[in-house]
Amino acid sequence: TEEMLADVPAIEGMIDARLRTMMVLKEEDYLVNGSGVSPQITGILQVVGIQTQAKGADPTPDAIYKAMTKIEVVAMFEPTGLVMHPNDWQDIRLLQDANGNYIWGSPADPGPERMWGLPVVKTIGMVENTALVGAFDVASQIFRRQEVEFAVSDSHSDFFMKNQLMIRVEE
Repeated sequence: TEEMLADVPAIEGMIDARLRTMMVLKEEDYLVNGSGVSPQITGILQVVGIQTQAKGADPTPDAIYKAMTKIEVVAMFEPTGLVMHPNDWQDIRLLQDANGNYIWGSPADPGPERMWGLPVVKTIGMVENTALVGAFDVASQIFRRQEVEFAVSDSHSDFFMKNQLMIRVEE
């Protein structure tokens, strides 16, 4: 409502905590899975001819290392990052040896968000049981025309009569 908009600190908190977060999550989803049909971009997993490495019977860390090697040999690039669903990263972090010791670090430590030297980016935009290994610094690029922008209007539907406002966030 216009009353809420007049309370600047409250509306700023809502915008930052909700709208910006939801926009970033949607952007991550499009970057990974986007269909290429407007307004979506073509996500990395939808690119024709993208290299794949089947997990098969390999433990997840082994399959990821094989994917890294494939990037080095076939694409002739050095892999720079790993994208995983948080549930999949959880499974990695909880791996234990035969003595019950955590392989990826003590639970008392924040732990490395790295695997085989690559930074791990966790996002719910990634399909579970699928990892994305890439040479993101040389094989991908994001062009940003503008930073995050907000617009406010009472022109949506019957919002003017109800004293309501629509807030749009975009980049």
